[in-house]
Amino acid sequence: MLDTFDLDFIGWFYATACGIVVIFGLLVFAVLYARGIIKERYKDYNILNDVMLLMIWVIGFGGAIGVIDRSQWGQFLLQLFCWMLMALVVLSTASRIYTVYKLGQGVTRRDWIQIIVGMTLFVLPVILFCIATIFSLRSEAARTAFGIP
Repeated sequence: MLDTFDLDFIGWFYATACGIVVIFGLLVFAVLYARGIIKERYKDYNILNDVMLLMIWVIGFGGAIGVIDRSQWGQFLLQLFCWMLMALVVLSTASRIYTVYKLGQGVTRRDWIQIIVGMTLFVLPVILFCIATIFSLRSEAARTAFGIP
């Protein structure tokens, strides 16, 4: 049988991590606005991209609060967040590798190996942790805790 994470651990871990990211993101927006450089920052880049990314982390925070409260919607939101986070990490990594491929004319085979290993060391733990979270949220113990028949 597969061991699962404790629901309290999941809730508090994601509430803390997502809360820190949301606060940091809001602080970045506030600092850019206060310095009067927010228009310059988003001159060639759509601000909606960053706002939507921040909203994904808000979904994770909300889901975590719901898991702590043992609300069924929290279970759903946190699973949704995990799926979105996995997609974002994989797409971001693929985008970075593609950028290196397009712009990195002098990139050696050894450099490519280091890039791939570095990306894998970042992506793999995130994916595995998200998958473990999803399995934990779908376990029989979680169904009982959330009052799902």
